[in-house]
Amino acid sequence: MPLGLLSNRHTSAAAGAILVYGLTLQCVPYLLTLHFQDVLGYDALRSGLAFLGPTLGITAGNLAAERLIPHLGLRGTLVLSLVTGAAGTALLASSLSAGGSCPALLPGLVGFGLGVGLSFNTMFILASTGVAPHEQGAVSGLASTVLQAGSGAGLAVLVAVAGHGATGPAGETLRATATAADGLRLAVLTAAAVAVTGVAAALAVPRGPRSRRRAGV
Repeated sequence: MPLGLLSNRHTSAAAGAILVYGLTLQCVPYLLTLHFQDVLGYDALRSGLAFLGPTLGITAGNLAAERLIPHLGLRGTLVLSLVTGAAGTALLASSLSAGGSCPALLPGLVGFGLGVGLSFNTMFILASTGVAPHEQGAVSGLASTVLQAGSGAGLAVLVAVAGHGATGPAGETLRATATAADGLRLAVLTAAAVAVTGVAAALAVPRGPRSRRRAGV
């Protein structure tokens, strides 16, 4: 990989935002699967149906990003997407409980999905902004690698957080479903808190015409 690519402020800012995204929001679906199946007792089919909420949110976010970027620019859209994703994830965390249900989670699921949909398009457009055509493949590989590395590290940390939150002060495991919900709530809330730090990377995006490129151009 040409290291000179990182001298492009759009690419380096995108890499920072993608890393934070991978560490946090990218890991939430795994934690949700555990909540649906291990806490709420859903089977695979019902769990899949429960994911329709965030899926609809992601679809709406993807469509909205294409319209927002020309007006807010990549910088403004990325800040909005990360704040939306973090807020939706925090709302989702507050709804996780052993006695909960999927309808109770729906506002958080949709908010999380909307932030994810806005973020994903914006980050990858940003990564390729100002990059020569012959280096677009290298930038795409860089962005994808950063995302996967962040996801692997983030999932390891968040699973550890969930495990810590599901044990008592003396380390003894408490009643399974209630404590599992407590641990998952703590992990999702941690993801929301760390996701906000991605705004720092978004603010590093330079202002100017390149940051107002239309999606797909």
